[in-house]
Amino acid sequence: MVTTTANSEEFGIFVERFMHFINLWTIYTDLLSGRYVPSVNPASERWSVTDVATTMMFVLYAFFYSLIEDDVDSINGFRLWRSRFPEEEKAISAVEAQVAPFVPNMRVFRNRLGFHGSRSRVHESKGLELFSAHSGDEIWNAMKEFKSLGSALLAKENAQGGIGQLSSDQVRRWIDSIGDSPASR
Repeated sequence: MVTTTANSEEFGIFVERFMHFINLWTIYTDLLSGRYVPSVNPASERWSVTDVATTMMFVLYAFFYSLIEDDVDSINGFRLWRSRFPEEEKAISAVEAQVAPFVPNMRVFRNRLGFHGSRSRVHESKGLELFSAHSGDEIWNAMKEFKSLGSALLAKENAQGGIGQLSSDQVRRWIDSIGDSPASR
């Protein structure tokens, strides 16, 4: 790949946003596991559309979509990875195939519930179709694979630069396991 200032800058922005996604992931999983207890509705026994866990899930899903948006003026991790790591097409395609089925519904979710909002329940309800069309496990597993691949590709870049905690061989095994995982098929 020929690195230009423009694509290097875009990749840098993607990496920053990817790190924000990992931070949101950490907050949400810590919340679900009880490692983080919010000061508002900390032990809610019933689900509520306004409880902290639901809010964090909405933000996490909406933010995830911002990393895979297919608009040419938006950041798309798959496009950036292909440009920067063309030799990793197998793993990139495997994760993209896992994510692709819910991208259209995730866009509506992000727009109507996650970030932008709606002025009526009817308009808003289209965003909830994400959950009738796809299981939470399907979306969660795809996000998990995306997070893993992004982390592995960054580890690869670090290993090539002689920094990081993993060797090139360890990173190679990690990336290969993503492309070969049953969830990616």
